[in-house]
Amino acid sequence: MAAPTSKNLLLVLVVAAAVGIVAPHGAEAAAGRAVTGLVTGVVPCSAGSSINAASVPGFANAGVQMLCGGRVVGGATADGTGAFTINMGALNATMLMAMAGNQCKVVVTTPLAACDASLAAVAGTLTAPVQLLGGSGGGGTGALGGLGGLITLITQILSGLLGEILSIVTLPFSLV
Repeated sequence: MAAPTSKNLLLVLVVAAAVGIVAPHGAEAAAGRAVTGLVTGVVPCSAGSSINAASVPGFANAGVQMLCGGRVVGGATADGTGAFTINMGALNATMLMAMAGNQCKVVVTTPLAACDASLAAVAGTLTAPVQLLGGSGGGGTGALGGLGGLITLITQILSGLLGEILSIVTLPFSLV
């Protein structure tokens, strides 16, 4: 399995180089540009798997958190339509690697009963995987789709880093 290891090594090197370009060391650090991660999505007021947020009402005022590697890295409250934006602040290579490794997700912290009383008996938590905006999601799961997916991911990271904002979107929510 030399190919996956080579791909991962390539990704680590590119991310490390890109973060080094954007976040210089020493006295130059103050002049360096911070790269901000913005996660956007719409929380559906529904239970199930691969919920199409466009076909169900939005979950107004839902609390959401971005988790990477099991750690909370940002949070927000959805607006009246269920739309939210999580400002993750300045990103680092560790965070980018977690996203590249599909270790990040958005979790809804507000119980479903808050948007629809008929969902009070539903057990579970709404969660959604994330991907870089315009990135290649294999099979709609956010997984990298081979070498083409890796190249697309690296391109998105670099263009996001150089543009100072890295846009991240949620894929469909599911009850887990």
